Amino acid sequence: MGDAVLELSGVTKRYGDFLAVNGVSFDAPAGRILGLLGPNGAGKTSTLRMILGISQPNEGQIAIFGRAPGRAVQRRIGYLPEERGLYKRM
Repeated sequence: MGDAVLELSGVTKRYGDFLAVNGVSFDAPAGRILGLLGPNGAGKTSTLRMILGISQPNEGQIAIFGRAPGRAVQRRIGYLPEERGLYKRM
């Protein structure tokens, strides 16, 4: 893997027989803004969760800040999922 801030190479994620992410590869250089766009079920959330180390890919590699996803990387990233997990009255 090279000098990009974020690199995905052949990343695949399966949930049982369901293929959620199929061989995704891209890199994001420093100083750029990256967006993941696609319809519901396209694999955006699954990809973000793998980047953050919340879940693991079945195949492929991910490097963020030159390291594998995990706790040290999570401390450097802000992530606000659609379902925030707040109490309804909040």
